[in-house]
Formats: sequence, C-alpha cells, structure tokens
Amino acid sequence: MVKLLVADDEQKICRLLESFFTERGFDVLVAHDGETALARIREERPHLIFLDLHMPGLNGIEVLQQARQLDHTMKIIIITAVEDEETVRKAKSLGVSDYVIKPFSLEYLKEEVLGKVSASLYEDLRSANEELKKSLESLRQVTRGIVEAFSMVISKIDPHFTHEHVSRSVEYAGKILAKLRQMGVDIGPPAGEEVLLAGILLHDVGKIFTPKEILYKPGPLSDEEWKIMRRHPVDGAEILERIDSLKEMAKVVRYHQEAYDGSGYPEGLKGEEIPIGARIATAVDAFDAMVTDRPYRKGMPIEKAIQELKRNRGTQFDPVVVDALVSLYEDGNLKPVHLPDPYNPADVPTAEIKSTNDHHHAPIKHAA
Repeated sequence: MVKLLVADDEQKICRLLESFFTERGFDVLVAHDGETALARIREERPHLIFLDLHMPGLNGIEVLQQARQLDHTMKIIIITAVEDEETVRKAKSLGVSDYVIKPFSLEYLKEEVLGKVSASLYEDLRSANEELKKSLESLRQVTRGIVEAFSMVISKIDPHFTHEHVSRSVEYAGKILAKLRQMGVDIGPPAGEEVLLAGILLHDVGKIFTPKEILYKPGPLSDEEWKIMRRHPVDGAEILERIDSLKEMAKVVRYHQEAYDGSGYPEGLKGEEIPIGARIATAVDAFDAMVTDRPYRKGMPIEKAIQELKRNRGTQFDPVVVDALVSLYEDGNLKPVHLPDPYNPADVPTAEIKSTNDHHHAPIKHAA
C-alpha cells in the first residue's frame, strides 16, 4: 500500500485529502505543522508527501530540505495558495515533483491532483524498475560467470569426455524443454529454463571429489567403490547450495540420479517429487552415455538407445520426458552432433554395449 503524508496547517485541506486518498486505497498520514511533518517523515518514510509551504514552526522549504537529506527518493508535491513562481522554482530546485493550488474542489482533485500523484509514483516505479533490471542483469552475469567457472572445473576432470558429455546433455535438454512446451506440459516459466539448463550443465560437478581410479576404472566397481561413486550428486549439490543464486540449480544436481519409480538415489524420490530439471537430466545423461564410446566399449547404435529409453519408461525415466525425446528423434530433430548420421543405418556403429553395468552413466537403474 502506498503511504502518503498530508502536511498542512489547514485542517479542512487535510480532511479533504485524507478522505479522497483513503477511498482510493492509500495509507494516509496527517501533520498540521512542520515539526510533526518531519517526525512523520523520519518514522514512517512515506512514498509521497503533500507539503504546504506555509506552516507554523518549520516552514515547508525547511521541511523539504531536511526530508531530502533523510531520503532523496520520496516524491513531494507542494501545496501553495498562490502560484508564486519564485517559491515554486526554489522548491523544484530542491527536488519537488509538482505543485497544486489551494483551495481545491473535488473535481480539481480528480482531474488534476490525482494525475499528478499518478505521474509522480509512476516515475518512481519506473526508476525503481530500471534499477531492479540493472541489478538482476548484474546478478545474472555473476551467476553465469560462476556456472562457467564450475563448468571449466568439470572439464578438467576429463576434457575429452566430461565437458563434451555435459555440453551435449544441455543441447538435448534444451530441445526436450521446447518439445514439452509444444506438448502442453507445464514446466514453469520460460525464465526458469536458463537455471534448469545450467543445473544440467553442472550435474556432474560432484565428480571433482570422485577418485580418478574409480571414475575411469575399466570394469565393474566394488561395493565400496559404488558407495563413493554414488556420493557425487550430493557432493555437487552441497557445493552449489553455498551460493544463494545457485540453489535452484543445485536441485537438478542433487536429484539427477533419482528414478521415476523411486528406485534411484540419493533420496529415493518418486514421480513428480523429482524436480522436472532432474527428470530431464536423468534421461539425457543416460541417453548420451549409451550412444557415446568409452575406453572399454563402443557406444550403442542410437536405435538401441531409444529402445532402452522406451523399455525403462515409467521405471527409471519420466514417461513424458521419454516421449518428448523419442518424438524429437522420430521427427529428425535430435541429431547428436558427435555421432554419424543416426538416420543412415550404414553410418551407425554396430558394436553394442558390453554390459548394462556402466558405472559412469548406465542406461538402466545403476546410473552414476
């Protein structure tokens, strides 16, 4: 609610303005002398002040000068009985927004004064909005810089695999988000997509704590090694959660190994308990792992990877996300840039995965 102060020694003027603006939803304060007006300004910090220039004690110009020192953002409209150009000029030099001539009628309030109030408050709102935009853009730039820095750290783990993997995952995720919107699925406001994609970009950041001998072990992991590997979603989320602007991204990182049927980790969340970003990350993470060559096995043919997604639809993967990804593939819009043309069978690798127990990004159940 807009807080408005009427400062005038004429009680009739105060009552008229108080009644007029209270009926229009303003929170109206009243003062009949300069000292009381200044006290109200100090205590209440009104958004807008109607200030009579000729009051007992401190006059309006003195109140105006001290009010400006307290808060230069307050909008002030002076009340004057005569249109004294010199007085108005002096008041305006001190930052007055406008002036009104008294005595005034109800019609004058409606036709003139209300317009002046609206103009003053709109200018205040516009300025605040511009400042907010600048602050938000500055925050976005800082956040992007942090995300890029973390992404660079991830790439140092294995520049030939991890950086390419997360980049492709983000590419797939962006296409899936657009497809889900096309399908009429509620995935939140478009402004949140940048945060979601950044979370997918950073989904493996926790692997900076995973020993390399485990991360690149060419074979099955022991039970103890599995315990260590499975820490990376929580490790990654705990890094990001220390930065307020990255907390939404942290949810994608923390839950990207959850399964739709509740059999995943770290918390065993089920269905839509899992954030949509994490559900998308789970699918693109596994899909890219299936079709990508590893030191110990060749990538799957893309058609087989699609079949794996369909087979685990509703168990490991969100059915709607799988449907969106499959639709993109069938429409010819998925096109993984790191593979030969998936639509020309002669170009597709024929070697298949040696084991479903891929401890890095398994297509089923045991994804890391």
